Amino acid sequence: MSEVKTAVLIRTRHPRQKPTEPDATEYSYEWAEILKQQFETSGWQVIDLAIDNAITSQVESILQDAKNEVVIFYGHGFPSCMIGQNLEAVINLNNMSLLKNKKVYVMACWTTQELGKKAESVVYCYLGYNQPVSFRLAYSDYLGKCVNKGILKMLNTDGCTFEDARQEIIAEYNYWIKHFKGKGMLAHWFATDLRENRDALRLLGGAGATL
Repeated sequence: MSEVKTAVLIRTRHPRQKPTEPDATEYSYEWAEILKQQFETSGWQVIDLAIDNAITSQVESILQDAKNEVVIFYGHGFPSCMIGQNLEAVINLNNMSLLKNKKVYVMACWTTQELGKKAESVVYCYLGYNQPVSFRLAYSDYLGKCVNKGILKMLNTDGCTFEDARQEIIAEYNYWIKHFKGKGMLAHWFATDLRENRDALRLLGGAGATL
């Protein structure tokens, strides 16, 4: 009997600063929920470090286990770190050794600029963004389709590599960029957001890695 695979899912959901201004993590949290359900349906164990569990002490404790080799982060990021629920860095340049030999999939702004580049020497691979991940709230579901596309493809396709996943994400971005072209000003700006997100996607480390 084969050992059950495990994915570590780290996802924040920050409160609104104003009733009419939702934090972007309200949406990314739900996109991550789709991943959790799909992983569990496929027979994976998911360690869900959500909201109040998305803090440094919990993340460090879980990532110390070498068996937990797939790490997914959905939340806010800076060039040098991923931001936890309490607005502290849960993974940064000081503890990036916890990512050793792990396959990392990140939906956050900026992190491949510095953290990903430095962590490339220890990770198996790291897929994320080197600029802000932008979107219009009215079109949040479509961005969710784009950012989730790669890892869902790997989950559902034997032999699908991280490079294959990157190409799937790019193709999904291209599909919706074309779809929204010429459909009004707001749709035009959303297509521009998608184009910028697509161009900010970076894969570091082992492009041939699979889940």
